[in-house]
Amino acid sequence: MPDVFLIKLEPDYESHTFAPPFGILYLASALEKESFQVKLYHERGTPENIQALSSDVLKSHPLCVGISTFTGPSILPSLIFSKKIKENSKIPVVWGGLHATMLPEQTLRNENIDLVVMGEGEETLAELANALAGRRSGAETLQTIQGLGYKEKGQIRINPPRPFISQLDRYFPAWHQLNFGRYIYKGEFFYSLIGSRVPGDRIASIITSRGCPWRCGYCYNQFVNKKSFRAHSIQRVVQDIENLESNYRATAVVFEDDCFFADKKRALDILRQIHIPWSSSIRANYLAQWGEEFIRELAADNCFELRIGAESGSQRVLDIMKKDIQIKDVYRSAELCLKHNLNLLLGFMVGVPGESWKDMLQTFEMMDNLEKMGVTVASGPALFYPYPGTPLYDLAVEKGFVPPERIEDWAAQWGPKQPLVPYVDKRTRFVGYYRTLALRRDLRRLKFPLFAKMLKFLAKKRWEKRAFHFPIDYHLPRFFLKSVQALGLKRLARAIYD
Repeated sequence: MPDVFLIKLEPDYESHTFAPPFGILYLASALEKESFQVKLYHERGTPENIQALSSDVLKSHPLCVGISTFTGPSILPSLIFSKKIKENSKIPVVWGGLHATMLPEQTLRNENIDLVVMGEGEETLAELANALAGRRSGAETLQTIQGLGYKEKGQIRINPPRPFISQLDRYFPAWHQLNFGRYIYKGEFFYSLIGSRVPGDRIASIITSRGCPWRCGYCYNQFVNKKSFRAHSIQRVVQDIENLESNYRATAVVFEDDCFFADKKRALDILRQIHIPWSSSIRANYLAQWGEEFIRELAADNCFELRIGAESGSQRVLDIMKKDIQIKDVYRSAELCLKHNLNLLLGFMVGVPGESWKDMLQTFEMMDNLEKMGVTVASGPALFYPYPGTPLYDLAVEKGFVPPERIEDWAAQWGPKQPLVPYVDKRTRFVGYYRTLALRRDLRRLKFPLFAKMLKFLAKKRWEKRAFHFPIDYHLPRFFLKSVQALGLKRLARAIYD
């Protein structure tokens, strides 16, 4: 029987593509080092999956159940599962991940959550499991475990933070706990949904470092990683990639690091030693500063795509974000990648506190200009939402954003259904939807391509005219879909939805 269950529940959307759950994979290796039996579970949070998982946990009666959480729609299935466990047992429910780290006290106010692990969880969770197993004196140990939040006689206690792990090579993703083949992608993977073009039929992903030294105001890194950067050794990374090739027949690899090139020398030393195509995110100022020689080396080292968070076409907004890049850096990056035949995927966002409609129009114009140059601009732009712990969250509160008081109210869907904060122009809600539909190319495979073509035509006109008021062409199809579902015509509803 497992001593600990580690769980990550994804949003209940059929279109949602799973990314590898590196958080619980690393936690599993830490627990196994302490001789605990671990079981991992990574599934969509459907009612059926939650019921099956609950039955498995209740039957096994483990020391605890750990749930990895991220602010957004996945919170809801995580809460439903937690409630099922607490209603039927006294098994401790432990929440970790970014949301629990950024809002530990609010998380613990929920009656179905017993403990939170804040920040890097490997050592904290291992110590907690030892305490729950009676290997140490329980109550006293809870008080001394760094990075832990818990309840004591109805009071919430938050222990001091744990120092960062400096030697990351001590831990590794416990891939033997999951079906790795599920995370080998053929042609399409989680970035493909926003425009990535990845070659090969066996694409794997890897994380080689933690943290980022930059100060982007929308990013969790300042709060969680305190602008630190720590990395696996070069030898370890090269060996891991070789294992992906030999054991899993990977034909390409995607670096999922927050800032892979924070240590330029280390990054290049890794890239010179691997022999399969790769993709990574990179900052626009890095490319602009390091220039022609650097991009030529990346091309020679099998780079097939770089991803840049360009974020805004307004320098004023970039400065509000504390992005520390210039508009000219983005254009220079595009020119370099085009010259050396590297795919470039550029992401943008709108809805930042302090951003005006004029600023957004500058962003839309920049997106169009870059596409005309021949680079790929990601679907969207994404709609910013003030996540707790980020610097822009505080600015959003100053400008009228009212943070949710309950954890379940953070379970907002992304996109047009995302709650619109009071300081954002109402037209902003549907910008990303219309542009994404205007650029969609796979209409022939749909059940009703003619209807989809009509909607695409309207979306294209809206994007060209920047006309996002009165989105009746968004609401009417969804009203029709709900009517079909209400009549019980599920197969027809699925055909329309797809």
